[in-house]
Amino acid sequence: MDILTLVLGVAFAVYGAELLVNGGVAIATRFGIPTLIIGSTVVAFGTSMPEFAVNIQSALAGKTDLALGNVLGSNLFNIAAIVGIVALITPMAVSDQSRRKDFPMCLIAALMVGISGNQLYLDGINYHEIMLSDGLVFMLFLWIFMRYVYAEAAAGAAHHEHAQVKSDAKHPVGAMSLGRAVIYILLGLVGLVAGGDFIVEGATGIARGLGLSERVIGLAIVGPGTSVPELVASVVAALKKQVDMVIGNVLGSNILNIFFTLGVTALIKPVPLNLALNTVVLINIGITAALVAYVRISKRPIGRPVGALLVVAFVGYLVTAIVG
Repeated sequence: MDILTLVLGVAFAVYGAELLVNGGVAIATRFGIPTLIIGSTVVAFGTSMPEFAVNIQSALAGKTDLALGNVLGSNLFNIAAIVGIVALITPMAVSDQSRRKDFPMCLIAALMVGISGNQLYLDGINYHEIMLSDGLVFMLFLWIFMRYVYAEAAAGAAHHEHAQVKSDAKHPVGAMSLGRAVIYILLGLVGLVAGGDFIVEGATGIARGLGLSERVIGLAIVGPGTSVPELVASVVAALKKQVDMVIGNVLGSNILNIFFTLGVTALIKPVPLNLALNTVVLINIGITAALVAYVRISKRPIGRPVGALLVVAFVGYLVTAIVG
């Protein structure tokens, strides 16, 4: 029953995220919002909603170990498994914008988790947690990121896309009605909240039944499970040769998972950084830093050899999470 509950939770969360994204895109298109902004905000937030729902449910239930494991597991799945799998399907060229801004911001987000949660080592204070003040700093970084996304999207789309989007909104062909879009958003939110509750309940039951810690379940099962929307969207985009969408979705999701999801979680309840999680934090930082160095120095596409290394690294991480 615990396994069934976990599977149902992931299904509810994933389907809820899909409904939320579809409804949000329909409303944004209807009101003439540029599609670049839709992709950078609505889609990125939508595919990160399962992680957000799980973390809020975990924080309210006092299971912050699961909340942090969920974020770390999800981000590692995004940056290693998804990028690796997509690179095996088709090489991914990296734009100058992603190379100069998106990748470094993703690395900053990974570093912030390690810095904010290690007061024991950095400040000599006998505790280690991501607390309220850290959550506020994360939210400030989120504001900076969203300002940058809006500015870049508006600058790139204003001259040739905004007029077309507004025209399509006035004369939609097979467009979703406003009422249906609102219903999709509401049902999506309900699905995400219910899914988050089921995931926390099922994961906790499995952890107890197998004698595993919630940290392991969050890292190895819940984190990757809540990243299914990013995986499906990325594979579909790769098959359509839309690699920019893959990179934007992965990096945007990782940034939002930390600055938004983990930030809001810390505002609700301090998130202790179990010292055992430091290994996973370092793996996340290491893989992200390696990708940043690769795209900035080589300026070559992320090809199949790099993709294979990333998949191997993720498998190694899973072994470390379960055994450790």
